[in-house]
Amino acid sequence: MYGFIFLQKLNSLNMDRRTFLAGGTASALSPLALKAVNTSSSHPREEDITAPPARFIQQRYFRQPVIIESMDLFHHDGSWFVRARSKDGAEGWAIAHNNMRNYYPIFTNIIAPNFVGRDARELDQLVDDVYLVDANYKLQGQPFWVPVASAEFAVLDLLGAISGKAAGDILGGIRRREIPLYIANNHRNHDPEDSLRRIVASVDKIDAQAVKFKLGGRMKVVDQIPGRTKALISMVAEALGSRCTLYADANSSYVDVDYAIHIGKLLEKHGFAFYEEPCPFDYLEETKRVADALDIPIAWGEQESSQWRFQWMIRNGGVQVAQPDIFYFGGLIRSLRVAKWAEQQGLPATPHISGGGLGFLYMGIYACCCPNPGAFQEYKGINRHFPWESTGQPFSIKNGVMTAPTGPGIGVRFDPDYLKSAKQVSAL
Repeated sequence: MYGFIFLQKLNSLNMDRRTFLAGGTASALSPLALKAVNTSSSHPREEDITAPPARFIQQRYFRQPVIIESMDLFHHDGSWFVRARSKDGAEGWAIAHNNMRNYYPIFTNIIAPNFVGRDARELDQLVDDVYLVDANYKLQGQPFWVPVASAEFAVLDLLGAISGKAAGDILGGIRRREIPLYIANNHRNHDPEDSLRRIVASVDKIDAQAVKFKLGGRMKVVDQIPGRTKALISMVAEALGSRCTLYADANSSYVDVDYAIHIGKLLEKHGFAFYEEPCPFDYLEETKRVADALDIPIAWGEQESSQWRFQWMIRNGGVQVAQPDIFYFGGLIRSLRVAKWAEQQGLPATPHISGGGLGFLYMGIYACCCPNPGAFQEYKGINRHFPWESTGQPFSIKNGVMTAPTGPGIGVRFDPDYLKSAKQVSAL
C-alpha cells in the first residue's frame, strides 16, 4: 500500500523542475524521493560510538612527516591571511573569513599553538584534537570553528606545496572538474517587484541554471516588506521556473511550525526544489516536524557546529539536504564527514558558503572531491578585493558552471608583494 501511495505522489511531481541530484552524477532523485530514503532510528548505532571519525588526507603522497613549525596570522586592508610553514621551509597560505576581525585572539592564542609541532599529514586528527585539548570544546561555535577552518585551509595549501597535489586530491581525489552553481540572493529590504528584478539580473549575470532567494524576515516571521514572501514565491516561479531549479531560504524565520508548513506548501505548489532553514536553526524537533509534514526537501545546517547534531538530523529525517558551512563548521574535513553521513542515507550534502574570504574557492574544493554534493553549489561571487591568481586551470564561469580548483594546495597564489605589506597579528 505504501509503495503505491509513494509512486502515486512521485508521479504527481513536476520532475523537470524539481529534480535534485544526490551526488552530481547521472542518477536523479525527486524531492519526494529524497524524503523517502531517510527512515533510520534516533538511537546512536554502536559502530558510530566506537568507530573513529572519517579520515580523508591521502598520506601516500608524503614520504616523510611534515612538521608544522609556525602558524601565523596577517591582516591587510580588511583581509586576513594565514601562513603555515613547515620545518623544511615550505609554506602554505590561505585567506580567512572576514569575521576573523572578531575571532583573531582565539586563532593566535588557542588554534595556532595547537597546530605548531604537529605533523600536517595528521590533519584529520589535528582538527579533532584542537577541539578537545584544554577544554576548548567549551568554545564551540563560529568564533572557534572559523579560526580552525582557516588554519586547515593553510595546512592543505602547505601539503599541496610539498606534494604538488591539489587539495581535492589530498582529500580523497578529484571526482569532477566542472561545478554547476546556484546563485544566492539577499534582497529582503526590497519590495517583490524590485527583488525579482535583482534576482533575474543575478541569474543572467552567470547564466545560472539554479537560484535561491530569501523568504521571511531572518530570525523573525514578519517580512521587512509586508506581503513580500508570498508574492515573490509565485513571481519567481513564473519568471524563472521554466529556466532554473528554484530554492528558497527562510533563514530561521518561522517559530510557528504550522506557518512554516504553510509556506512550505506554497513552495511545493510552485515547484521549488528545497526549503532552507524554515525554523530557528537550533529548533531541531520543530524543523523535523516541518520536514515530516512536507514533500519538499528541507535544507539545514548553515549555523550548526556540532557533528552529533548533524548526525541526528540526517538520520532522523529532520533534513534532506545537509548544509554545513565550510567556514562556520570548521573546514573541509568536518564538512566532508557530514557528506559521508548524508551519503549513507542516500542524501546530498550541499554546503553553505559564507560571503567572506574566498568562499567560492573552498566550495569548489569540496564539490570537486565530495561524492554527493548535490546538483548545484552555492555561489555569491568571486572576491577580487586582493590580488590572487590560479595556479592550475584558470577559474571560469560559463553557463552557470565553474571550473574546479586544480592547482597545488588550495589552487591559488596570493601576490607576494601584497603579502609583504600585511601586518602580522601577534598573540595577546
